[in-house]
Amino acid sequence: MFFIRFLSGTLVLLTVVFTLAVAQVGDPNIEWYRSFFLEKKRTSIEKALSDADARLQHAAKTDDAGSMASALTETGLIHLTYTHDYGKAMDFLIEAMSVEDSLQLQEQQIFTCLAIAKVFEEVGDYPNSAEFLQQALTINETFNNSEVLALIQNELGKVNASSRKVDAAFANYQNVLNLKDQIKDRHYEAEAQFNLGHLYQQQGKFDSALRHQKVALSIRRSMGDSKNEARTLNDIGELYQAMGNSEKALANHVVALEIRQVLRDKRAMAESFNNIGALYFQQKNYQRAVSNLVLALDNAQESDDKHQIRKSYEYLSECYEAVGDYKKALEYKDLYVAISELAQAEQNEQQMLTTQNKYEITKRQTLIENLEIDRQNQKRFQNILFVVIALILVIVVLVLYLYVSQQRSNRRLKVAHDQLNVQNLELQELNATKDKFFSIISHDLKGPLNSLTSFSSLLINHTDSLSKEEIKMFASDFDKSLKNLFSLLENLLEWSRSQTGNIEFVPESFDLAAMLEENKELLKAQAQNKSITLVNESQEKVLINAHKNSINTVVRNLISNAIKFTPEGGTITLKSSRQNGSAVTSIADTGVGMSQNVIDKLFRLDSKHSTKGTANEKGTGLGLILCKEFVEKNGGKIWVNSKEGEGTVFYFSLQ
Repeated sequence: MFFIRFLSGTLVLLTVVFTLAVAQVGDPNIEWYRSFFLEKKRTSIEKALSDADARLQHAAKTDDAGSMASALTETGLIHLTYTHDYGKAMDFLIEAMSVEDSLQLQEQQIFTCLAIAKVFEEVGDYPNSAEFLQQALTINETFNNSEVLALIQNELGKVNASSRKVDAAFANYQNVLNLKDQIKDRHYEAEAQFNLGHLYQQQGKFDSALRHQKVALSIRRSMGDSKNEARTLNDIGELYQAMGNSEKALANHVVALEIRQVLRDKRAMAESFNNIGALYFQQKNYQRAVSNLVLALDNAQESDDKHQIRKSYEYLSECYEAVGDYKKALEYKDLYVAISELAQAEQNEQQMLTTQNKYEITKRQTLIENLEIDRQNQKRFQNILFVVIALILVIVVLVLYLYVSQQRSNRRLKVAHDQLNVQNLELQELNATKDKFFSIISHDLKGPLNSLTSFSSLLINHTDSLSKEEIKMFASDFDKSLKNLFSLLENLLEWSRSQTGNIEFVPESFDLAAMLEENKELLKAQAQNKSITLVNESQEKVLINAHKNSINTVVRNLISNAIKFTPEGGTITLKSSRQNGSAVTSIADTGVGMSQNVIDKLFRLDSKHSTKGTANEKGTGLGLILCKEFVEKNGGKIWVNSKEGEGTVFYFSLQ
């Protein structure tokens, strides 16, 4: 039996340690606040006060008002939970709230409101406690913190239950349960289920109470919260006892005792031993009752729990009386009476202290009211300030309006003059563009048309005297002139469409590397006529968003230019890749290259430059101008690197 109990206790202890090791850390502000209400404090009163004072002094020296407010709240909580000096607690908390108000530290103010509500609860002033909890709820609406909301609703439930507002308490606990899917820490859900069980028990609805307590027990076991698991088991045992089921009551009290023994919680162990002893007394098993009651008395005396000492004396007296040992019964009866008188005296003293504390807190109520008045005055001052600023703005607007009215005529004249200047410049530019356009047409169309006229005249008038080879040569030249004329007309058409706005540059996604490959295949025959090698070095897809047809025109023109100015046996290299977030395309040839003077004239309509190719191919003069316009219309840029005799590289980049 001893081995089984030892093994059971060891397993419980291991479960506690493991669960604590893997438990998730909750909201740090909530954990900090809840740490003050642990029964076993982490530090001594002196050290807690000293540390808080040090933080307060440091905040004052560094003029850190936010840290000062936090240190003031901490000191107030220490006096609330350690020293139980509610007057001092309230002084620090009111000062903290004043600082938080001035700095609009609303998130910190939630916990200050919670602490003030707790002070009012401790002195039995439930209306004021509920008022500050409601204030904390209102502030939390800004942050919508579900865990803070659950904490406040649980506290409101306790206050409403103490005020006998049972329906309101039920609603508060139900609100917590409605939040269970939004919060990771199931402590709040377990606490709400536990408190609901107590409310139903007070109403005599034992089945409903038992259902909620069992849910609370299941949650606390899953969390590894052994202390509260034992507490819930104890309450379930008392529920079964009230329902007349002594067997289940005893079983729950025994399991609760085993957990408390592992935790070495003397006060809780005294409660469990007393409950077990009382059950055995009711079953008239006086020997077991006495043995448990004696153990309860030892633990109660060790933890100085007068309530449990009194209960042990009472049941021990009744047990010995039942077995006929009247001497011991009388001894324990006397001890029971003595401890009862002492407890009554302490209760009276506590009531006096509570009354005194309540009086002290009531005196500080004026400070809280003054704080509220200051808050309202501050809002009123802000409203007045807004009104004054609005009046100043109205005056400024009126002055500006008068000034604007006075200057309106001058501005209208200036605007009209500027518009005329702009229109004049636009007309001049359009006229110049028209002249350049017709100059290009007259010059560039004349050459290929003269050639076509000459070739056709030769073929018509001298067909009989021409050999087959000569006819073939003339036909080849005729074809070149036609192609040159077609290229000229195609570029002229594209350029004129771009100038008149007839091209909608609607972007679409396409692969630039694939476009290079398509144009390479399209112009391969033209390159092979000059024994030129076309190479596409693009390694992977280069996806861009641009107007596909216009970019295709750019690629085709640049490759055609490269073929034109590359001698036989040369190489043209095409490449497209991503560089610094842009898609950069290059068309490099091993052709004749260009001087800097020629490069400076490229891409300019006012100095159209056309040079014959290496096979005397004629240029249209518009190809590069069209390329520049199309690249820039697509949000890109075009440039060239070249050296005479070494070749040329044209680049254009797009996003």
